[in-house]
Amino acid sequence: MRTPTKTTLRPFAPSDYGAVIAVNRAAYPDYTESLEEWRHWDESWDSTKYFKQRLVAKDGARVVGWGQLSHMPWQFLADKYRVDVTVLPEHRGRGHGSALYDELLATARSRNAIALQAAAKESMADGVAFLASRGYRERKRDWESRLFVRKFDFDRFAGADERVAKQGVRISTLAAEKERDTEALRKAYDLSEDCSRDVPSVDPPTPRPYEEWMRNVIDAPNHLPEAYFIAIDTAGRYLGVSDLFSSLDDPSFLWQGLTGVRREARGKGIAMALKLRTVRYAQGKGVEHIKTWNDQRNEPMLRINEALGFEKQPAWIVYEKGLSGSSQSRPSS
Repeated sequence: MRTPTKTTLRPFAPSDYGAVIAVNRAAYPDYTESLEEWRHWDESWDSTKYFKQRLVAKDGARVVGWGQLSHMPWQFLADKYRVDVTVLPEHRGRGHGSALYDELLATARSRNAIALQAAAKESMADGVAFLASRGYRERKRDWESRLFVRKFDFDRFAGADERVAKQGVRISTLAAEKERDTEALRKAYDLSEDCSRDVPSVDPPTPRPYEEWMRNVIDAPNHLPEAYFIAIDTAGRYLGVSDLFSSLDDPSFLWQGLTGVRREARGKGIAMALKLRTVRYAQGKGVEHIKTWNDQRNEPMLRINEALGFEKQPAWIVYEKGLSGSSQSRPSS
């Protein structure tokens, strides 16, 4: 017979980083995140614009879970929040997750939230069931894909670089461009914002101020300026981007960041040429694979990744729940 447990909740404190990271690593062993990365995310969070509440759940003296309610800066709506709840696998089914969720839900209601968003990997049945039992409904899916680069056959893509070069487009890196152009960072920011507008999302993407982009991307501890590849035309205009960033505590893989091309430059092979540079970089660094995600509606990028040999993993599902009884009521866009 299982010994009854009692959940104690309290606000997250800096001394909890180690315990919370340990919970995440036990729950998601394929997605290690370092203390340095967590601290950066928190220190770069603009609390003057965005709300965030993080709680820890304890069973006796041990932290067994954590939860967070926060705005989503990338698709900001003042009355809509994301909720995350994670519990150690061996401590699930004992009420810790429910206690965290109920407390965060109460906060959301007190702030007149109209909807909550959450995510779960389709292969994690307990997470999917947790959200379904609370009235969450699927809004979108993102394929997680992995490209194992050590035996990648570049011969299959012979001519890709020449194709873009003939159009007057060169491929460079942010590291190199910063050395020659004082406006490189501004140009990279403008390109990123332009391409991000076309990334499928539940709600319209929110433009980021330059300073926020700098904090979140360029100043991140795992930013790799030499793996931030940019396509540039003869006039010096940035047309496309594909960047990688590192996993500080797991050197076996690299994360794929944004890959995008301005609308007027699509269909010219630029995205493929950029992606091939990321593969060559990863191969040169001796990593095993690259991890990426693509919305299932993003057919052009999915076709490129499939051609390169990315292998699909179980999808991540974004769920949403409307909060009835809120002081406001409107459907999500």
